[in-house]
Amino acid sequence: MPRHDRDEVARRAGYATWQEAVGATADLAQQEAGRVLGVSHPTIRSWRAELGVGVAAARPSAQQRAAAFRADPGDERHGSANGYRNLGCRCEVCTRAWTDYQRSRRTGG
Repeated sequence: MPRHDRDEVARRAGYATWQEAVGATADLAQQEAGRVLGVSHPTIRSWRAELGVGVAAARPSAQQRAAAFRADPGDERHGSANGYRNLGCRCEVCTRAWTDYQRSRRTGG
């Protein structure tokens, strides 16, 4: 990946600094911002991350999502093979769904 003089890229695009250029293009998709500034979208991504612009909030981990699912008996995914296998729920309805799923797989259904 080519190294860019950040301020030179910004000046060519009509901005005073690269921080200003990144901020001004923050509402654009990475590919579009890359076209406007004349750099690749991975470069835009790294510049945005460095400035904290457009960086998504931290997402809960898979373990946290599974624990929240198991703690909510009203979740519509209860009673599914997914609830048993992927989310680790061992409630009666998820266990029954998993058993039925495995039985249908064995019988070719």
